[in-house]
Amino acid sequence: MATSHASGSTDDDPCTTLSLPFDTLSVRVARKRLAAELADLGFRQTFVDDAELVLAELAANGIDHGRPNARGEIDISWCVEGDLVRISVCDSGEATHLKAMEFNDHSLRGRGLAIVEHLCDSWEVQTDDGLRVTAELRHDHTFQSA
Repeated sequence: MATSHASGSTDDDPCTTLSLPFDTLSVRVARKRLAAELADLGFRQTFVDDAELVLAELAANGIDHGRPNARGEIDISWCVEGDLVRISVCDSGEATHLKAMEFNDHSLRGRGLAIVEHLCDSWEVQTDDGLRVTAELRHDHTFQSA
């Protein structure tokens, strides 16, 4: 597993990128790392739970529907900037159209992007270099007491 910071090696870098094996077990690794970082920053557990769920949905979709990069990996990253947490998943897949699906009480699959859409302030798809799905969650600055 490779870990890097997108904007350099400074201690104040708000971004973390994990290059993980293209495997469902990597979703758990990324979730735990994100949760630990957000908890260390003092975010409420309910916000951490939401961010974990968004990351898990995006990463699971990437692994289920995408393709690994040339190294056999998927890139999962997040940035904490002010009141914004941006979560991004990049694989080598292609998509012409991604949207949250309508579902009913009997649907067994297809809820992932609907969950992301519900929890996030925004989300977008970029197809410049593989497939990158990025979602943004805003927190309300209510931190846990130390």
